[in-house]
Amino acid sequence: MKVVHDRPWHPAVTTLAIAALTVMPTLPAHAAVSTTASAPTPRPAVTTSPAPQPAFRADARLPQPRALVHGVADPSVWWSFDGRSARPRLVALGADGRVRATYTVTGARRWDALTIVKGENGAGTLVLADLAEARSGRGVLSLYRIPEPARPADGRLAAQPFKVGFPDGPHEAGTLMADQREGRLYIVTRASTSAAVYALPAVLNPGLDNVLTRIRRLPFAVRGGAFTRDGRVVLRAPDALRVLSGVREQVTHVIRLDAAGAAAGAANPGPAFGVSADGRRALLADTGARPMFRAVALPAGAKAGRPRPSSTVALTERSRPVSYPVGDGLPGGLIGTGALAGLGLLGLLGGGFYLRGRRRDG
Repeated sequence: MKVVHDRPWHPAVTTLAIAALTVMPTLPAHAAVSTTASAPTPRPAVTTSPAPQPAFRADARLPQPRALVHGVADPSVWWSFDGRSARPRLVALGADGRVRATYTVTGARRWDALTIVKGENGAGTLVLADLAEARSGRGVLSLYRIPEPARPADGRLAAQPFKVGFPDGPHEAGTLMADQREGRLYIVTRASTSAAVYALPAVLNPGLDNVLTRIRRLPFAVRGGAFTRDGRVVLRAPDALRVLSGVREQVTHVIRLDAAGAAAGAANPGPAFGVSADGRRALLADTGARPMFRAVALPAGAKAGRPRPSSTVALTERSRPVSYPVGDGLPGGLIGTGALAGLGLLGLLGGGFYLRGRRRDG
């Protein structure tokens, strides 16, 4: 029996091996270039906001509004709550800012964020969140679902609780928003110079800790946010409104809240922030008691098309949580995939030359 392990490699195998070792260390760099340099980053159009126009003043029964989202059942209704109260009540506002109905919420201890999402049947679901709860411990916060009343009328609403956790520990979350086209909920963290966007699972289970998925980082601070009906995202930064063409897309417009806004009292707005149902204006509240809500015109977006196919947020007890995928595509891009295929071919050729050598010596 002959030992062939000390035989020299065939020249073709040696050449392929050297080429493979040369390519392998550069794979991450080539892969990064292939995924990021395929399309140039669009330059946002910076515009100076005209003086924000007064829309309405907060009702006396809503002295310090904390949130502002338009209804699904009736888009002329604005939903909000009083951030001053330890046990706030939901408030339905009319287009003039007057309170049309107030609701006591049972099953929810406290909350500091509000949004609304459209379900599979077209009905609205109000979603409350205690974002401050995620600042400590395991980074888990409470989320509550409430069916939106079809017609505002004083009463009581029962909340269904859920637990949602960050995958990377505690965070100071500051914004809860929903994409009506996808039926997807998002949470944006709050920091002084940047923010991170997390997506909730497609299905939430009240019996388990549902894990958020981080989808991107934003190089600016976020103090509020909302989707328009055509899928754009309007984020309120400390000094400007930034409009993104999508939650994963780039900033297309920057609306400065500069001297013109300061003169109207909107340069340092309060926490309440919303976008109108038609997506044409953003509403910001002044600071102080019974603030004035002021409207800022938004740039025109693409015409609303058919919703993108996706799983709506069912918030069901029967399904297990499903994570939101970060992205699709071949691993490492086209160059990375080609290099992996080349390594596989190298293995096949090496094996063939090895067997051929054994037969020749045998």
